[in-house]
Amino acid sequence: MSRHDSLARRQQGRVERRAVLLTAAVPAAGAALGFAVASGWSAPRAPPASNAARAAHDVAEPQTGAGCELLRGSCGTSGSSSSNRLAVGAALPAGLAASLAAYGVQQLRRRGRGTARLASPYPGGVYDQETAGAYFQSRPWLVAWRGLDLLVTGLSFGGKLLLDSKTGQWEANVDVRAKELTETIISLGPTFIKIGQALSIRADLLPPAYLVALTELQDRVPPFPTGEADELIESQLKQPVGELFEEISPLPIASASLGQVYKAKLRDGPYVAVKVQRPGMEEVVALDLYLLKLGAGPARQLLSGSQSGLNSDLAGLIDEWGKGFVEELDYRKEAKNAQQFQAAIERTPLAGAVFAPTVVESCSSQKVLTTEWVDGERLEQSQAEDVTKLCSVAMNTYLTMLLETGTLHADPHPGNLLRTSDGRLCILDWGLVTSLDTSFRVAYIEHIAHLVSADYGPVPRDLVKLGFVPEEMEADIEKSE
Repeated sequence: MSRHDSLARRQQGRVERRAVLLTAAVPAAGAALGFAVASGWSAPRAPPASNAARAAHDVAEPQTGAGCELLRGSCGTSGSSSSNRLAVGAALPAGLAASLAAYGVQQLRRRGRGTARLASPYPGGVYDQETAGAYFQSRPWLVAWRGLDLLVTGLSFGGKLLLDSKTGQWEANVDVRAKELTETIISLGPTFIKIGQALSIRADLLPPAYLVALTELQDRVPPFPTGEADELIESQLKQPVGELFEEISPLPIASASLGQVYKAKLRDGPYVAVKVQRPGMEEVVALDLYLLKLGAGPARQLLSGSQSGLNSDLAGLIDEWGKGFVEELDYRKEAKNAQQFQAAIERTPLAGAVFAPTVVESCSSQKVLTTEWVDGERLEQSQAEDVTKLCSVAMNTYLTMLLETGTLHADPHPGNLLRTSDGRLCILDWGLVTSLDTSFRVAYIEHIAHLVSADYGPVPRDLVKLGFVPEEMEADIEKSE
């Protein structure tokens, strides 16, 4: 092995270790900093950077999924300083966690006095942190217990990782820790399962053992009781399950972060897939997003040193991710997204090669989505001879969405790509979709053309048009080498 290869492997190992450590730190840091902010704490401000430095610091990647973008922003840059801070955080005793919780509750009670108790954190079904803040400030114990849960869970797992690192057992325990991380994420609920799903395809960040373990989060999350699913179906569709379906599987055939899927047969009709949302999702998701948003500002300030600085606006990334996450809770929007994609793709040369499952509107609602049943296998696991061709179809489909139709499926993990029995590509789960207007698509095409032709002069203007940097920083980018 050459010296260059050896250095590259050591560097990749450091990146992987920091990514795993940061994964464990997210719930702990979010909770601890959330309590601190609720208590009125403010981190010292870093000296202002130059415009050129800020421009380079704030350039973002094109959005291909809010969850992945959040992870890129959080994990993109880390150094010895961040590792040291994480080591200190993981060593905090449980007594400190309890003190933070008690003090946070005291302050939240003061803030919540005089605030009318809202019935929902998002009354209009739209992500709104101000409304969520009012909702949770009038429920301080809810915030305290969830914060304490995140803090203890994150510190417990993070402590194991740090011990492995200090004792030289990192490689020996990697399989065990990967499984423990998956179980920890599942125990923390849907918000963190979504983050885990995004991490499960980040081979540039995590070791192979972690990638394999985290794939369980894509469609094998422990289900909730079928009795609760039946109650929700009947309350949403206003009919008994037995009248809606001639038969339905007694157990879910797949279970993920927000819901689970049953195979059913319509009366005098075909087999269908019935996706049922987990009960109480809105409050659970809203509480986690509230805590993460509280901790985002101080986290960036604490980790904003020259060697350990985060390379994105965490609060802004959480807001963007939160908007998409909350939209996923309304299955009517998912149905509309799938229908729009199907109508758009039928007008392209890809018609007949790729499709979204047909929605059964009469058996769908805000929390229940019924679509045609699709027989197939995950594209990544298929041994069929046409897999290479279907991978090309998938790539062309996503480019078509990005550059032509403007409706981009933003959750392309392997569990959502199926090879059907007749050799077509089926894309599942249209809850998370990014809409790109015409001006963005044109600007992106121009940007690609400039890069391919090595015409770098217009690149600063491209970045402004794409919204990656503010217009006032264009001149600084042009002057930089």
